[in-house]
Amino acid sequence: MPFVREIFDLSQPTKAWVFVCDVLACSRAQAQSLLDRGRLCYVNGTRIHKSEHIVGQVALLHFKALHSPTLTPFFSTPYFEIYYKPKNLYSHPKNYNSASLYESVHARNPHARLIHRLDYETSGLVMVSTQKCYENALRELFSTRQISKTYRAWVQGDMRAYAQGPFSVILKILEPKSKRADLGIRCQIAKEGKPSATSVQILRFCPKTQHTQLQITPLTGRTHQIRLHLSALGFPLVGEPLYMSDDHARAYLDAKKADFQGVFKPFQTQLALEASALEFELFGLRYGITLPTSEYQ
Repeated sequence: MPFVREIFDLSQPTKAWVFVCDVLACSRAQAQSLLDRGRLCYVNGTRIHKSEHIVGQVALLHFKALHSPTLTPFFSTPYFEIYYKPKNLYSHPKNYNSASLYESVHARNPHARLIHRLDYETSGLVMVSTQKCYENALRELFSTRQISKTYRAWVQGDMRAYAQGPFSVILKILEPKSKRADLGIRCQIAKEGKPSATSVQILRFCPKTQHTQLQITPLTGRTHQIRLHLSALGFPLVGEPLYMSDDHARAYLDAKKADFQGVFKPFQTQLALEASALEFELFGLRYGITLPTSEYQ
């Protein structure tokens, strides 16, 4: 698992925070924060305090990459970096043996943090802070809608019959209260949901595949918003595993659950949705970051 309980045997008394600093190559403040959260204890479960001198066997619960980091940023500044997350990769580590973008990020810079995330099935641009002191300013870009996110996608069918020019989808989305119920992970279009808006521009139609290429800008940030809005119009994304028929969704979730339990190799999807551009202003500079190449262009 990404978070592991590792046993150490100390022959000489050592301050707890010094030990954590040495093992994790972190600052004193970070080590003390981990100790305050109970991440270090004796093997019998007794909690260790940050000012305590420790000796003998201790257990440290910490993040440890289990997969070889393979991803590097394609755009970097002193404040943030931009990574490309492939489809079929988690953004953050899970409680099972699956790789994540964060493993590559952490391996390059233990102080870095993902500022936002993409679904497992979705590929595209993800912003990462370089230092903790920049996190709040970067997160505020997303929380206050000061950042414009653009997606490229292919949908099933000829959407030109629905609209000739740019249009907006405005449908309320109800996020699930419990993900344990049947198909509980799915969001729904419902009048009691939260206001949700998606801007859509038709780029081209492919007669051979009967698919339509779109450029999409979500104006709100609901879970699965793009996927659900397009499916509600009758034009689901190519490769959509969740917002099709109930039987199709159950088969997908059953296969994914089996993957979590290590029954199959990592579950693969071919969702044709990619976060292709980010536009924002930070510290007086304007950034427009676009994927140099894309399978959706």
